[in-house]
Amino acid sequence: MKKGIFLPLLVAILAAVVYAMIVSSAEKKLNASKNIKQVFVPIRDIKEREVIKRDFIRPVPVPAAYLQKDAFTYTTDADFKQIENAVARIQIPKGNQISKYAITSLSPEAGLSSKIPVQMRGYVISVPMNTANMIKPDDNVDVLLTFEAVMKNGSRQKVAVTLLQNVKVLGVGSNLGQGLDLKTANAMKNKEEEDAAFSDSSALSLALSPRDAQYLALAQAEGDISIILRSHGDVTNFIMEIASFDKLFQ
Repeated sequence: MKKGIFLPLLVAILAAVVYAMIVSSAEKKLNASKNIKQVFVPIRDIKEREVIKRDFIRPVPVPAAYLQKDAFTYTTDADFKQIENAVARIQIPKGNQISKYAITSLSPEAGLSSKIPVQMRGYVISVPMNTANMIKPDDNVDVLLTFEAVMKNGSRQKVAVTLLQNVKVLGVGSNLGQGLDLKTANAMKNKEEEDAAFSDSSALSLALSPRDAQYLALAQAEGDISIILRSHGDVTNFIMEIASFDKLFQ
């Protein structure tokens, strides 16, 4: 074959190969774009260590080619439970895909501060184990103070006063109300049982205003604190008089 014919033929073959590669790549991208996945993204920026609520996120369609590694995908509404009540390890910007790396379960490792409402404080007190066993995170309780008071006649007498009403429980021991798989829940239960063997009390975490936190600290130094569990959903504040033995036997 003459060189004058061979060179154009070689160039034509190379051009055809390059064209075939370009067409193949374009076809792959087109096919990938047709394979759509639903992924979860925030509708606003989620702050670091913020507890993720259901209305913070929504599923959006993306081509499978653009699906991030370990991103949470959506098929049914049950998939919301994968993310709901988890804690953000890092800030997750609005519209970004939420990956497994970016969140962790709500637990003491994530920090109690994740559950404290804005402008409130997390007050941790020690309560008897039998009391702690009856209370769950997100219950409402009243706080009573019993102390020795000086009466008008100069005598000293034990009295009880309802110090705080309708207080939200943030956590009981290491239970912050997090959703756990069975394995993790059993491990946490076993640890709490081991701790209980060495102590007859547990930590109760309460959401208080800064003012109420001060008064509870003062009350603890003055007398005995009792926790009274409320009916679920009962948020009524009652006008309560100071209880004393004189009034009890009148």
